[in-house]
Amino acid sequence: MNNFQGVIPEAIGDLSSVKYLNLLGNNLTGALPSSLGKLPAIEVLILGNNALQGELPTSIENLRTLQLLDVGSNLLTSTIPSSFANLDSL
Repeated sequence: MNNFQGVIPEAIGDLSSVKYLNLLGNNLTGALPSSLGKLPAIEVLILGNNALQGELPTSIENLRTLQLLDVGSNLLTSTIPSSFANLDSL
C-alpha cells in the first residue's frame, strides 16, 4: 500500500517497459483509463481494493502479455468483456 489517491492518469499508458504494476489497496478513484491498453510489456496488473468506478476498458484486450489482472474490491459496474477471452496468457 502506498496511499496513492485520486484518478489513474492517462499518462500511465506511456510506461512502455513496465511488466509489473501493483496499485493494490490505495485510494484510487474514477474510471480506469483506456490508456491501460497501451502497456505492451505488462504481465501483472493489480488494481484491487481501491474505489475505481465504471467499466473495464476494452483496450485491455490489447495486452497480449498480461498473465494476471486483479480489479477486485472496487466499484466497477461492467462484466468482463468477451474479447478478453483472446488474452491467451491470462
